[in-house]
Amino acid sequence: MTSYFYFGLVPTLLCVLFVIQALKFSHSKTLTNVSYIGIEREALLKFKRNLTDPSKRLRSWIGESCCKWEGVECSKKTSHVLKLDLRNPCDGLEDCKLGGKIHPTLNELKYLKYLDLSFNDFATQKNQEPFASLRKLEYFNLSFYLDLSYVPLFNPKGWLSPINMLSSLEFLILRGCDLEDASASLPVNFTSLRFLDLSQNSMNSSIPPWFQNLSKLEHLDLSDNDLQGIFPTVILENSQWLRFLDISSNRMEGTLLKNLSNFCNLQVLSLHSNEFSGRIFDSKDSALNCGRSNLKTIDVYNNGFSGHLPNQLGNFKDLEFFDLSRNLISGPIPTTMGQLLSLRVLNFSFNKLKVIDIGNNQLDGIVSQIHFANLTSLSVLNIYSNGLVININASWVPPFQIQEVHMSSCKVGPEFPNWLRTRKKVSTLDMSNASISDEVPHWLSDVLLNIEQLDLSSNMLRGNIYRIIGKKMPLLTQVSLSRNNLSGEIPNSLCMSDQLSFLDLSKNQLLGRLPRCWRKSQAFLEWISLGDNKLNGRLPGSLCHLEQLRVLGLHGNGLNGVLPKCLLKLDLIILDLSDNEFTSKIPLLGNPKSFEIIDLGRNYFAGNIPLQLCHLANLQYLSLKHNNLSGGIPYCFNNFSRLWANSTLYFRSIGRFPIMVDRKGASMEFTGMLPYLFSIDLSSNALDGQIPEGLMRLTRLQNLNLSQNKLVGEIPSDISNLKDLISLDLSNNKLSGEIPPSISNLDFLSHLDLSYNNLSGPIPLGNRLGTLGDQSIYCGNDGLCGHPLLKVCPRDELDVGRQDDHKLSEDESNEHDTIIVWFYLGFGPGFAVAVMGFCAMLHLKESWRISYFRVVDRIIEKLSTLRMVTMLWFKRAFQFQLRESMFI
Repeated sequence: MTSYFYFGLVPTLLCVLFVIQALKFSHSKTLTNVSYIGIEREALLKFKRNLTDPSKRLRSWIGESCCKWEGVECSKKTSHVLKLDLRNPCDGLEDCKLGGKIHPTLNELKYLKYLDLSFNDFATQKNQEPFASLRKLEYFNLSFYLDLSYVPLFNPKGWLSPINMLSSLEFLILRGCDLEDASASLPVNFTSLRFLDLSQNSMNSSIPPWFQNLSKLEHLDLSDNDLQGIFPTVILENSQWLRFLDISSNRMEGTLLKNLSNFCNLQVLSLHSNEFSGRIFDSKDSALNCGRSNLKTIDVYNNGFSGHLPNQLGNFKDLEFFDLSRNLISGPIPTTMGQLLSLRVLNFSFNKLKVIDIGNNQLDGIVSQIHFANLTSLSVLNIYSNGLVININASWVPPFQIQEVHMSSCKVGPEFPNWLRTRKKVSTLDMSNASISDEVPHWLSDVLLNIEQLDLSSNMLRGNIYRIIGKKMPLLTQVSLSRNNLSGEIPNSLCMSDQLSFLDLSKNQLLGRLPRCWRKSQAFLEWISLGDNKLNGRLPGSLCHLEQLRVLGLHGNGLNGVLPKCLLKLDLIILDLSDNEFTSKIPLLGNPKSFEIIDLGRNYFAGNIPLQLCHLANLQYLSLKHNNLSGGIPYCFNNFSRLWANSTLYFRSIGRFPIMVDRKGASMEFTGMLPYLFSIDLSSNALDGQIPEGLMRLTRLQNLNLSQNKLVGEIPSDISNLKDLISLDLSNNKLSGEIPPSISNLDFLSHLDLSYNNLSGPIPLGNRLGTLGDQSIYCGNDGLCGHPLLKVCPRDELDVGRQDDHKLSEDESNEHDTIIVWFYLGFGPGFAVAVMGFCAMLHLKESWRISYFRVVDRIIEKLSTLRMVTMLWFKRAFQFQLRESMFI
């Protein structure tokens, strides 16, 4: 019995005690865990109270269980908050941005591993570190979080300094945070980093040495900064895990692409828009050290790389994107480009290369089907702006379905490329200036059914335009067929393309009337250029439906009638209706802020110049020449503010078109069709009255043509204000008085015509005007005299008489001058002989030489002492005067 009690009850008691202890411990732990989860919930609520939430994204943040709140994820085992994702879901739109201040209670989320606050508009409270205790954080994204320009990156005194203590970080994304400094040293506890994105900042420094310590780094993005200096290749050598490298849009230098062995591990290499140079892939080895490259993307356009395309292209078996455009690559295209076979099954080869862009280089040689024979996945082929000759067999059927073709400024013709006949997915076709002088093939419109961008300009294509755009093309956005010999009427199918934004059919043989089917649904159409054709009839009122139209060029046709009043109410920037047969008065202009270029020359417009022109503050080119306009030149023409001296506009060229830009480089509009940038041409009308003084305020004016009118009065005396004037034509008017002397101060004047007026007096001389020696400039003005005319002014005749009176006295003085000349001619050689004799004595007599140099040394010593004393005296006098002036 006793033994039973001992062996039965005691174990039972021990079990009970163990269960009680376990329950007590478990209860204590549970209470602690629940307590801490409550702290995390309160921390999130305090964080929410400090925020602004215009889209009510955090409306679910109520109730006891924070794990069910939007953007919050918890551990299934412990219920601790592991993930907080508050990234703006609306791609940065203001309406979805969270704002306000980050509360430091975020530090209570000690188990947090994932934090994304990107694309919002947060701010942090001063002297607080909201992320200092998040030691378990592995993913941290603050992209476009707020303006951090005042906090240097990793500055220990800045609020970003707590990031340095996050030793578990593997993903750090600070994209677009306006960080300005990447030169600080990196703490050692950052070595776990695998993904680093510091793109779109303003670092303005070289790549700091601590990047070399990131041995586990797989992804490095430093694009769109202002980084400069030579890129350290040791980063590629030390980072064996690096797969993604993007340092594009910086100012980096060096010869990074010289050795192929650096790119065995990389999959994405983006170096575009930098200042790299050197021979591309100039490796002495015939193959990679690793046998082959894993690169899928090579994007190095817009640099200074030179040399030839390497024959080692066959080693890049996984290559999908290859862009070397806008460099200095020369030589032929190697045939190995068409032999990039990555997989072969039975008799079928599968190639991965999709994009080839080697345009705008210095390549030459012949390109045939051999270069593309095995590129089964090719969809984009850009070889434009090279000296290449395309010689592809007309019977060749490509193994790929090409989508984009850019062969402009290469020799494709004379025949139209027949290999395109079987392609049905072409979205972009650019063969402008490609020496094609063929008839438009009948099958071309079938190939272009899905076309978006079409450019066949500057060729000699013949045939009806219906063979190109005769069918409906719903995706068409841009079409340029200018400078060809196309015939027929403009297809009405263009009115059916709601995506159309650019239309240029100028300089062809098109005839008939303009389409009348323009629709309001064509909301993207901004550019219409149909000049230099054989169009006729009136302008259709349906053009007024194109509310986004900015450029309308219809010059050099036979269009007639009255301009629709609604047309000039559009926000047009360029209006060119010159060389047509339009009649009646010039209608009132609509938007006074839009027009920059107006050319209505060579028509039959009558009446006065409308005063509404004076309100065109942005106007830069105005031509009303060869019309029937009458009345005076409006005195308010000085309102053209873009022609004032403080205008911020200037001229440069981009691509095939000249373009206007402001001082910051922002694009304005194309102006390729016009000869002058700042010009006023009112010639060949019946204008009368005086030249307005206000015109002389347009100091940036380059061309002023008022010829063949009935203007009277004098040339304004302050014409010298037009300092940029290149061409001035006031001929065939009734101007009188003298030519103002200030006209000689026009330094850039290269063309001047004042003929056939009633001008009188002397012609001014000096500066640029003296180089214009053509007499025809001043002919038809009987009162003018002086150079370059043969007529001598009366004042010049008196000067000739005075010259005769002085001739005798000059002859008498010539004899005296001759004596003086002989004296100086003898004095020079005598002085030279004396000096040479003195030097010879010093050379032969040593005692004399020693005595001479001792005397010279004493003189130099005394002069040096005198100079020092004089400088000290001037210095003290200057300090005394300075103190006196300060007290005064």
